[in-house]
Amino acid sequence: MPTTPLRESLGLYAKVWPKGLMLYPGFEEATESQVLVDLDQFLTDHPDALERACVPGHITGSALVVNPSLDRVLLTLHAKLGKWLQLGGHADGEADVAAAALREAREESGRKEVEFFPWEKLCGLTDDGEDGETITPIDCDIHEIPGRGSVPSHLHYDIRYLCVLDDELPLHITAESKDLRWLALDEACALTSESSMLRQFEKLKTIKRRLITVAD
Repeated sequence: MPTTPLRESLGLYAKVWPKGLMLYPGFEEATESQVLVDLDQFLTDHPDALERACVPGHITGSALVVNPSLDRVLLTLHAKLGKWLQLGGHADGEADVAAAALREAREESGRKEVEFFPWEKLCGLTDDGEDGETITPIDCDIHEIPGRGSVPSHLHYDIRYLCVLDDELPLHITAESKDLRWLALDEACALTSESSMLRQFEKLKTIKRRLITVAD
């Protein structure tokens, strides 16, 4: 199964976060680099990595949805996991995982207005030669999903993108969520002890600080 769009996206990620170009609190070069090594090996070893039928694990796409001011995040209380998480879901064969993440964010929020937030361009990290069509993830994470019914425990190789939505628009909760709400960053941090969630929030804060510096 072709994975070129995903590999291109991960290639852009490799140019930014593991290199410390957007240095956030808690940054560990080894951790950022290792997740890319593991992702590359997983994609190489499993031609069906984009399908949920891949039993050891599979690729998922997530969207950290923020408001235009970058001071609130839209989180869902996941119906099965019982945790406050960013929006997202399975790639289901979609090699353009960014597109899959955007689709999931629109479905789970009930808002077609969700769009990618072009933080790479706004932060001055886009090369002049890049066409801007490939989206740079804000985070990558590998985590275990507990077994449920006939589905055994497995790994989610989660690729996460930054998206934006007007936080004054009404939301629509789906069956996959127990709750859906906008939270200030300090509120969001208080609701989770998940290291990967907290890492995303720190990256968001870093992006916001960088944008203020660029504006000045």
